[in-house]
Amino acid sequence: MSTKSGVRPLVLALLDGWGIRGEREGNAIALARTPIYDRLAATWPRTELAASGEALGLPAGQPGHAQAAYAALGAGRAVETPASRIARAFSGDGADSIASHPVLREIISCVRPLGGAVHLIGMVTPSRIAGYQHYMAVLAALLSHEGVKVWVHAVMDGQDTNPQGGIFHLQEFLDDISGAENAELGSVFGRAHGFDEGGEASALAAVWRAISQADAPYTEYPTAYLDECYRKGLDDDRVPPRLGSAYRGIRQDDAVLLVNLQPDHGHALVSALTDPASQGLPGTAPALAGVYTLVRHAHPLPVEAQPLFEAISFGPSLAGHFAEAGLRHLTLAETIAEAAMSNFLRGGAPALFPGETILVTDTPPASQIERKPELAAATLTNELLAALKKGEHDVITVGFPNAAVLGSTGNLKATVNAVEAIDKYLGKIAAQIDKKGGMLVLCGTYGKAERMTDPDTGLPLRRTTSAPVPFVMIGGDRHAALARGTLADVAPTLLDLFGIGAPAQMNGQSLLLPADLHDAVGA
Repeated sequence: MSTKSGVRPLVLALLDGWGIRGEREGNAIALARTPIYDRLAATWPRTELAASGEALGLPAGQPGHAQAAYAALGAGRAVETPASRIARAFSGDGADSIASHPVLREIISCVRPLGGAVHLIGMVTPSRIAGYQHYMAVLAALLSHEGVKVWVHAVMDGQDTNPQGGIFHLQEFLDDISGAENAELGSVFGRAHGFDEGGEASALAAVWRAISQADAPYTEYPTAYLDECYRKGLDDDRVPPRLGSAYRGIRQDDAVLLVNLQPDHGHALVSALTDPASQGLPGTAPALAGVYTLVRHAHPLPVEAQPLFEAISFGPSLAGHFAEAGLRHLTLAETIAEAAMSNFLRGGAPALFPGETILVTDTPPASQIERKPELAAATLTNELLAALKKGEHDVITVGFPNAAVLGSTGNLKATVNAVEAIDKYLGKIAAQIDKKGGMLVLCGTYGKAERMTDPDTGLPLRRTTSAPVPFVMIGGDRHAALARGTLADVAPTLLDLFGIGAPAQMNGQSLLLPADLHDAVGA
């Protein structure tokens, strides 16, 4: 079968955290037993794709992450993320600066006359992935300068930074806001407490009680408290809530401002603070002067929240172009990766495209992830195999976040187990695809599991990496040649496989090379 004659069904398996690195030490991908993946990569066309930095529209050298990676995959080009627009606002002056932002002015005008306070909730981290402490400090200073009381709720990172590096970040942050006379630390807690999606209900309840009711232990020395947590073996993301010495809870006429850089972070926490019942918590929230987010949330909150910046949005998308071509497209995802699969990959489209179906299955609770490294892969695979047998879809996209999710725990053994589990399910999918005569495309999205140890400290590395990722094309011509490229080249390649021209806005290039070129690289 010619690779350009149109291949149905085509299955695109997206492998989060599946980076390429030659060394075996601390490399969960290399240490795992993956006979299926190894055989497929050795006997079918493969190449490697850049998945970080400028290839994704990020600053040079910045590691890849889900939002930028999936946007590039879906848009067929590097997409400017909200973080880029936000950075310009915080570094600019005049009418385009954050100080002049109309929503920030609205917050001040709503809260100050009522004598309320602004609860600034965001990550104290230098990573610029889930948050950025500089933005928190600037907002605290601006609001304080306007005579508004600011309670800062410092969310510690530990995933996109060194696991126990937050003590230095928090001290730097507190030094930065020391001149803001109306700003004080309200609380400090790890991101696993309601900031990351898919967290434990008990962790959400604990931070909800702390912020809403000031129901948690107090600390006069927050950095000393972090050091105490480290000595107990807790990383930054797992730090239990502690209150600043003067904190008094959320009161009527206060406002909440979530300083999020991703449209899925902080959703559970803000939902709990504004409507406890929506998260299975008792009581009611006080009447607030307003609820605001830095970036618009992907899913509605219980109350209307005004964003300072819109979430990622682009068009045309690969999913939309499939629909225009009359292709029936099924997307299979689990909850921990739902935003990537249903939002970032689709350009933020609020409604399904014609012929499109999205099915989402539950990820196991966070407390069980290291004991269940396969996550929801079994359910996703069974749904995929059933769909292949029915033959009702031309394209099926399935997301396997296992290597990234387990990699972010820093647990090498569990991450190896996750990679081996995915290999098993890839075998089942490949066998069914072989029977149907279709095509299976394996594509990494960003690096993580290939580097589980920090080369500088020897400690577990939990953050994503700048590694390239594999692209393997199973089915069609075994001798097809593939060029090296970037994630932005995947959408034009898939359209090329169907014989569909890519829209002009997709400036990525098809990876398919003329038949006389055989310079594909190993993956």
